[in-house]
Amino acid sequence: MLDHVAGNLSPAMHLAADIHRLMSSHGEDASTLWEAVRMALMEKDSLETYLSSQNRQIALALDVIHSDFDRIRWRRGLSGVLYAKGAVKHGQLMRLRPNQSAYSHGHSKLEATVVLEGALDDGIGRYYPGDILLAEPGIKHKPASYGNNACTCFVARTPKPFWRFT
Repeated sequence: MLDHVAGNLSPAMHLAADIHRLMSSHGEDASTLWEAVRMALMEKDSLETYLSSQNRQIALALDVIHSDFDRIRWRRGLSGVLYAKGAVKHGQLMRLRPNQSAYSHGHSKLEATVVLEGALDDGIGRYYPGDILLAEPGIKHKPASYGNNACTCFVARTPKPFWRFT
């Protein structure tokens, strides 16, 4: 949350955090506290620019939250899971039909998944609308819809550099 308030998140991760904040009371509580800290530390000119940017970001998050998911143009991934292009780079929508799961997998970079409708079980926990799941590097999970309804999520990935020197 500190990175969100400091503006250190990629656009997709920032959008995931805003969706979580708008859909979840505990996300809103944490955000309110950190926003108060940010406002106290910002200079007036920076504050006006930030508020304008934040209003655009909130509008984008609300567009995602209130999407008609049945009218979206979905494409099937290799695992059969449905995906749709997201509103920002490194972000996309994911839909699991009832009783459907993705393959068990891990990530080399942080991935944030916010449940928009339905419920998600990844073998580690169960998540409902507004909940955010952070898949950290080295952790394996197997996302699956939970219950008798489809599960739709916004998925944000940390950008990966094209070249990586080790």
